[in-house]
Amino acid sequence: MTLRNLTIGDLKLALRDLLDERAEELRLSATGRLYEPRLRARQKEIEALPEAAGTQAPLARELSEADVRHDGIGAAIFFLCKAVEAHPSLAPEVKAAAAGAQQAFVPRLDVLRAPYADEASAALDNRPELTRLKAELKAVATPGGGSLHEWVKAFVSAGDEIDKLLRRRATLLATGENAAATGPLRGAVVGLLGRFREALRDEIQEEGSRLPADHEARLFAYVDKLNADRERGARGRAAPTVGGPAAPGEPEAPGEPAPAEPVAVNDSDL
Repeated sequence: MTLRNLTIGDLKLALRDLLDERAEELRLSATGRLYEPRLRARQKEIEALPEAAGTQAPLARELSEADVRHDGIGAAIFFLCKAVEAHPSLAPEVKAAAAGAQQAFVPRLDVLRAPYADEASAALDNRPELTRLKAELKAVATPGGGSLHEWVKAFVSAGDEIDKLLRRRATLLATGENAAATGPLRGAVVGLLGRFREALRDEIQEEGSRLPADHEARLFAYVDKLNADRERGARGRAAPTVGGPAAPGEPEAPGEPAPAEPVAVNDSDL
């Protein structure tokens, strides 16, 4: 079985399982005892790689989580302001404050679907508005106590957090190693695992061997699972899509979770 689909991250997990969780099983064979130092040496190389190694989108999960918070608060501000404006019994100054806040910070729901960099830039631009409209924002109460000022402050801070994560990502990409740079190490580890497996198989099949028949399968269970998952993913990407296949030779970049879409309604007045 070829392991060509395994990423550097997969190999990190595989070696950790093989050398830590299954160390005693590994040492049952002469082949395992021979290859263990070589595998551990490669494991140290992989463990020493920077966080950005092997990926073109570091901090994707952290950015997605920050974006969910940002968009959720933004949607809450938008709908609260619209509700205040629509209420017939509220004071005109409160309705005006809500209308001004909505136009200043969340003029349209689609601003919450903007790219991360645009949301971070908007937060920077909105800092002066947060100060300028402080009194008006405090005049609008929010559910659970507090005022609209606290919601808007949290919204702007969420945009600032996205900016911090984007700057951290830029640093990681500038100082780390990308997938192309880790290619030789990845190839070396895949080759080493392949040679170990072949030699282990020979030892198991030797006459008089005391190794269990399923010894190889047990040692490589996690490796094979990771590889099978990658193969299924590769077949899925190769399947025809509505938009047609990718251009020949065009590489596929590692995916990044799409920003969560805020709640939307079909009311034309909103």
